[in-house]
Amino acid sequence: MKAVVIRNHGGPEALSYEEIPEPEPREGHAIVKVRYCAVNRLDTWVRKGIAGKQLDFPHVLGCDIMGTLLKGFGGFKRGEKVVVYPAVEPDSPRVLLSIIGGFSKYDGGYAEMVQVPKKNIIKKPAWLDDVEACALNVSYLTAWNMLQKSRCKKGDTVLIWGASGGVGSASIMLARALGFRIIAVASGKQKAERARQIGAHFVIDRSKDDVMMETLRHTSEVGVDAVIDHVGAKTWHESIEVLSVGGRMVTCGTTSGPEATVNIRALYSKEASILGAYLGSREQLASLHRFMRLKKIRPIIDSVFDLKDAGAAHSRMEASSQFGKIILKIPS
Repeated sequence: MKAVVIRNHGGPEALSYEEIPEPEPREGHAIVKVRYCAVNRLDTWVRKGIAGKQLDFPHVLGCDIMGTLLKGFGGFKRGEKVVVYPAVEPDSPRVLLSIIGGFSKYDGGYAEMVQVPKKNIIKKPAWLDDVEACALNVSYLTAWNMLQKSRCKKGDTVLIWGASGGVGSASIMLARALGFRIIAVASGKQKAERARQIGAHFVIDRSKDDVMMETLRHTSEVGVDAVIDHVGAKTWHESIEVLSVGGRMVTCGTTSGPEATVNIRALYSKEASILGAYLGSREQLASLHRFMRLKKIRPIIDSVFDLKDAGAAHSRMEASSQFGKIILKIPS
């Protein structure tokens, strides 16, 4: 079968489009013929490598998968359209979970076929088209988990970093539907305007404005009830500083680096909290599907690349050129 594999860590050039063996059926597992697989930041981190994280090569990336079943089981029929819940049992201690196609023993969806545990198979939401259906299982689920962990209620104010990314754009739309007041951060006039169009009440263009000063101005110096931070080291200082008394910072990413300096006094003097969010549960994915259908929210698709052009898709993500999800189309 055709697949994009990595045989060593590196840049986008490490992605190799080639022929590899089809997965051999294993007990308790299902094989999915992949139609679409979304690109996530996790894919770029795995490709580049993270200190202390081991990976068996060759490895197939991709955790946001939509496809059809090669063989039916239980209540599922052969050829039925499905999506894959991406979390599996962790491979190391003190970690909540591992992710298919990530730093786990499971190859991912950058291939014509993928084998996953049967318990990870979910019927594709009928109200979404095939491309949209592969976009929810990581970024949108993570955003949903973060917003729930924020403990915000209707009328509360949230600051959302990285409005153009998958988690950022998902957070804006979901937060708006939940009735939150949204301050979003984007870079550039065009992305700022898109953030307004999808639901942000105020948008700070970080390419020309000071995020902390503008956030405090928009909140009359009170600060925000919560911050959705998936950027990492570069934004942690501002995220903590703009919190209101009792505010919550929810974090899930390290795009700008994994090591941050924290102003401890700013944290304890306002009795603020820092909360980690890692994907979300299968139950949360089901509730996300119901909520999005009820509120008529459809995922934002930035672009669709052929699988053989996965390197170009990664380059687009790493350049932060996208607004919404980048998708790979798998050859049929």
